[in-house]
Order: sequence, then structure tokens, then C-alpha cells
Amino acid sequence: MKETKSSMIKDAVILCLITLVLGAVLAGVYAVTKGPIDAAQAKANNEACSAVVSNGDSVKDSDEELVKKAVEFLGSHDLSGTEVKEGDTLSNYIEISEVHPTEQGGSVYLADATKGYGGKISFALGVDETGAITGIAITSQSETAGLGANCENESWQAGFTGKVLPDNRSDEMYSKNGESESQIQALSGATVTSRAITRAVKAILFYNETVKEG
Repeated sequence: MKETKSSMIKDAVILCLITLVLGAVLAGVYAVTKGPIDAAQAKANNEACSAVVSNGDSVKDSDEELVKKAVEFLGSHDLSGTEVKEGDTLSNYIEISEVHPTEQGGSVYLADATKGYGGKISFALGVDETGAITGIAITSQSETAGLGANCENESWQAGFTGKVLPDNRSDEMYSKNGESESQIQALSGATVTSRAITRAVKAILFYNETVKEG
């Protein structure tokens, strides 16, 4: 009995030591790879920001105060842009991490659409001083190959340029039947992806509108 107990204690100590060693190894790997990964992501974000602004425009540093206001707005407005105290708010569909003013009075938003089929879809969105979209660039996604992953296709992303908020604020910004002034053609076989991205874009346009109104 004593030998069994002693053996169990010994095994437990060994397992603890193995866990500590593995934890130290993983921490070391994380420390080594974090820098390059962060640098690569920052480079991709900078390139995306530059790609979604109007010709001749340039992007300034992210404004943390605008990010804070965006978070507050998203948590207090719904999908029709109406201010609410609770319920299905825009914060359920998007997370904004950076807001970059541009030299010509527009803005570039770095954000995640949170309702993708495969999880978060990261993107940069440019909006000009009138509230019209100047471009979108998908920077990261885990959607289904051949379906939702087609959101990275330049031809589909180009459909966002010039789009504005719908006259009926409750309308979706995607359509299965063709494009309009405020709607893009949904990706074939990927309604969830199309809805996730366009709802996130719509949320940004709602917030951007309040910024321009002061």
C-alpha cells in the first residue's frame, strides 16, 4: 500500500515536471515567434489601409479616441442604426481595432466581422468624406474553400467601392439578385459569409456617419 502511494506521488511529480518543461518550451516558442508574427500582421494591415483609400489620399495613425467611441457606438445601436439599451447590438457582428483618419477627410477602419462561417473575418474598409466606401481588403479569413473563401477575390471586393448606407436602414447590404447603390452581389453558395461581412461594413458606415455629423 505504501509502495503504491509512493509510486503515485512519484508519477505525479514527474508529470508536473514534464508539464513545467513543456510550458517553458511553449513560452519560449511564443516569445520567439510573436515578434515576426506581429510584424507581418502590421505590414499586412498597412498595405490593406493603403489599398482601400482613394487615389492620392494617405492614411494617418490610428486614433484611439475614435476607436473608443466606435466600441461605445457598436454596443448601443442595432442593425438598423437605432440607439438601444439592450438587445441585438452591432457589437455582436463586428469588432473595430483601429480607426485611421485620412488626409482628405475620410477614414480607414481595421475590423473583424465576427459572424463568419469559419469564425472571424478580418478586413480594412475605406470610407470617404461623403460616407461612400472607397475600398475593402480582406486580410484574414477561415471560410470554406471555393465558397466563403472567395471573399478574398478582388472582383468581389471591388463591388463594395462606391456603396453607401441603404435608404431603408434595416435593409441588408447584400443581395442574391444583383447589385444596387447600397447592395453587393452575395457570394454564390456563401450567404453566411456575405451577411457577416456586409453587416460589419454596415455597422462601420453607421458609426462613420455619426463621426461626420460631429
